[in-house]
Amino acid sequence: MFDFPFHPIFVHFTVALSFTAIGVYLLSYILPAGKLKNDLGVSAVWMILFSFIATLFTVTFGFIQFNSVSHDMLVHLPMISHRNWAIGTTLVLFICALLALRGYLTNKIHHFSLMIALLVLGFMVGMTAFKGGHLVYGYGVGVKSNTELRELQKSAGEKQKHDNLFQMN
Repeated sequence: MFDFPFHPIFVHFTVALSFTAIGVYLLSYILPAGKLKNDLGVSAVWMILFSFIATLFTVTFGFIQFNSVSHDMLVHLPMISHRNWAIGTTLVLFICALLALRGYLTNKIHHFSLMIALLVLGFMVGMTAFKGGHLVYGYGVGVKSNTELRELQKSAGEKQKHDNLFQMN
């Protein structure tokens, strides 16, 4: 459907906005009452909402590319694991967005439930990003077709063995 890989573009917005929102919210949570505490809390709320919007694009393009990237069975299971973590992360981010919006509308931005939800979100975003990065850097998903990559590695390894047959190690 889309020849251009949009998923890797939007995923960076999700990760950056999520972690920045978590850091800013935790900083505002521990600061004493005042203008800075309130301003940082409001900024964190907006970052959480923008992160959720970016995540909707990220997940949408992730599903599109899940079905369009050529891969073999060896990579399929890690792709499913990454997809499942992404779905769970999106649900937790949705809960965080609802809690943040509720706090913003009721003028009670700082509450313990949002702080706990954001800590859970931080773990989930990190794990989902790790699994996605492992797909790209460990298996070459989206970079080259996996079967082609393995054939290249296999032929390079056999050639190296053959070239080094009479050399001392």
